[in-house]
Amino acid sequence: MTKVLTPVDLAEIHRTLALFAHVFDNGDVDGLGLVFTEDVVVEIGLGPKRAFHGIAEFAEYTRSKSAATPDHHTVNTTVEVDEHGQVQTRSRYIGINPAGRITGGEFLDILRKTPAGWRIAYRLSLPRAPREAGAGVARVGFPLAVRLAEVVAP
Repeated sequence: MTKVLTPVDLAEIHRTLALFAHVFDNGDVDGLGLVFTEDVVVEIGLGPKRAFHGIAEFAEYTRSKSAATPDHHTVNTTVEVDEHGQVQTRSRYIGINPAGRITGGEFLDILRKTPAGWRIAYRLSLPRAPREAGAGVARVGFPLAVRLAEVVAP
């Protein structure tokens, strides 16, 4: 059976993705549970990357982030249900640091519907800008090839 998303599901998914910026940028570690599952995996970058396993580990990262960490704006989100029934989203983010410089990239997420609502269970954050002149952009296929254990193929 193919998973069908209702308009309410889509609105709640977009709300969860938007909440990330408010919670993370404000250092609201108690609010991380409104965005992520307890067992979330967050990976930043390709190749040698930073990875956080579980909401507690990501909360420590949130507490320790630099004052120079940009404020995030999540835009241009697409929502897909992959061949295994996982709900995946692809969003662009725009970051504005305290000096007014712009950064940008992509959030590639897998979400899970929990009793409390839609939550991000896996996030890959791919910075795109700034980058060195002539440097290429990291490309990742979407939907992601990642498959979460609790999803059973239709």
